[in-house]
Amino acid sequence: MLVPPTFRRAGLVAAAVAALVVPAVPSTAAAAAGGTVRYLDCSAAANGDGSQASPWNSLAAANAQVFGPGDQLFLKRGATCTGTLKPQGSGTAAAPITLAAYGTGTARPVVAGDSTSAEKAAVHLYNVEQWEIHDLEITFRDANATKRERNGLLVEVADLPDGVGTHYRVEDVYVHDVRGDATKWSNGIQFRVSGTTTPTNFDDVTVEDSRIDNVDREGLTNRTTWMCRPQYGTGDDCGTKNNWRPSTRLVFRGNTISNTGGDGIVLRAADHGLVEHNTAYDLAMRPMGSNAGIWTINSDDSLIQYNEVHHVRRLADNGDGMAFDSDYGNNRAVFQFNHSHDNEGGFMLFCGACGAGSGSTGTVVRYNLSHHDKDRWLVASGESSADLYQNTVYLPSGSTADIVQDGYGTTKARFTNNLFVNLGSGGFDGLNNQGTYNPADFSWAANTFYGNHPVNEPADPEKKTTDPQFTNAGGTTPNDYRLGATSPARAVGAPIPTLGSRDYFGNPLPQVCRSDRGFAQDSAFDDTACTPVNLVRNSGFENSALNPWSSYGGVTLDTTTRYAGSRAVKVGPAQAAAEQIIQVKPNTTYTLSGWGKVSASGTELSLGAKQYAATGSTSTVFTTSTFTNRSTTFTTGPDATTAKIYCYARTGTGYGWCDDITVRAS
Repeated sequence: MLVPPTFRRAGLVAAAVAALVVPAVPSTAAAAAGGTVRYLDCSAAANGDGSQASPWNSLAAANAQVFGPGDQLFLKRGATCTGTLKPQGSGTAAAPITLAAYGTGTARPVVAGDSTSAEKAAVHLYNVEQWEIHDLEITFRDANATKRERNGLLVEVADLPDGVGTHYRVEDVYVHDVRGDATKWSNGIQFRVSGTTTPTNFDDVTVEDSRIDNVDREGLTNRTTWMCRPQYGTGDDCGTKNNWRPSTRLVFRGNTISNTGGDGIVLRAADHGLVEHNTAYDLAMRPMGSNAGIWTINSDDSLIQYNEVHHVRRLADNGDGMAFDSDYGNNRAVFQFNHSHDNEGGFMLFCGACGAGSGSTGTVVRYNLSHHDKDRWLVASGESSADLYQNTVYLPSGSTADIVQDGYGTTKARFTNNLFVNLGSGGFDGLNNQGTYNPADFSWAANTFYGNHPVNEPADPEKKTTDPQFTNAGGTTPNDYRLGATSPARAVGAPIPTLGSRDYFGNPLPQVCRSDRGFAQDSAFDDTACTPVNLVRNSGFENSALNPWSSYGGVTLDTTTRYAGSRAVKVGPAQAAAEQIIQVKPNTTYTLSGWGKVSASGTELSLGAKQYAATGSTSTVFTTSTFTNRSTTFTTGPDATTAKIYCYARTGTGYGWCDDITVRAS
């Protein structure tokens, strides 16, 4: 029996209640605009003319009709049609075609794929546009247990004359028991671009409030043959081809996916795709290769948010098994406000190096909750510039899960303001002999590590190791991992220019004051009363390692000569520099200041900033042998997100020292 979708978004509860009262005769608003209403009742004894009084009684009759703008095709509630529904014709933007249910009661009309036919889907929309589908039940069983390519609902376009398949709505559809094979051509619901002659993509696709259960291999996905670009690499017959044509306005929202043989939701070759408010669980339940819960590949600016993923299995042939994955060929994917728990392969995978010659960059992971996930929190197998901040992680007693497993490829990542409560025995490690954990690839600022402290726990200049005092540590709900009133994780976060405006719970975030650590902003703040926070990490060089500063030439930490604290950085002889990339906001003026000195006359030491705009740099110079304070200002460009600051022995045979460097918004 159908379990109704979980209505999460505001306003949907009322709509769900209203939907319980099903009219005997559907609306004819579209027909009044010029379309025709036709009816299909596969339980009818005789085939009619398609009217309500004399409905069609076979899919063949419906498939023979060419539908036009404003037409509606209604299937009888409680009746089952066996075979493939493959309608013809397209609507228009002003008058799309509707496929839905009619009749009294709550039973859905069923389209059951015929296992003896060669069709690859129970409902197959091929090279048609402007369709809206509601209220159907779709299944594609095989009593003989013969697996091959099968889909519940397949929307496919190929070599369209104008290159765009436009406007598709799938809402409140129930797809179940689709017995596909282990290839990624078999799905509950898939939007597929095929063809090889005319570059083609989808535009304006929404799948929402639908249910997918017991399908092989994947749940809800899209794919395309127009997928090749340098960042994707040379695999999948791409070679040196560059034909990437992404789908646009692609939205998967409010769906429930369960009991898949493989993946839950996959977003492929999309530009600004949106995957939100979905629940996915009991995934990768059968041996079908490596699979994850919700992931994106070969896409730009994907947004994966407000999803709950749990109980992804990690079978013997599944190297993944985690909730989320930023795979190869991605640019600027964002995973935020998600809830992950009890996944056998962990929380997150970076897999930028998983394809031949591939890469990914700019992945952001923020304001997520992971608790009781297993094996590892993050698998790092390739990402050139990732940011992971304001996440909360709980690993219970007895857990062997690592915080980070460093795999093949190189991952460069920044970890800021995260809360790691690790009561188990895991830590930081290489991944199954495929890589060696390299701490130089990661930078850490203002993270909390409570519980287990392995010998290679990261150095962090603002590390805290005290109990963050969750309201109910070990619980099952997000509220259990909020910060108690006296938590030492309150108001001690490092500055993050891309912090955002809301936390997991929708609470506003400080823009000047220090934030709380983790996925929840539980303490009150007054931005008007706070001094802008220093953007420089390890600004006084008090960390025993130079990280997150990088160096070239002669650079050391000096415990003898310093302005304050226990260390300063020593650079020289010329030319030598300590550098740090900081995060900044665009179109913003900053003041860079610090203390400096040189060892001998004729030596010049520069404290400066660069790479904050398309052109230009700024610096101030120290030439005296006693510590003095100097400053300079710079204004970032319209697209700036980072700047590079430096302490640079520019000329001379002596040495220079820098200490207590700050960058604050002016």
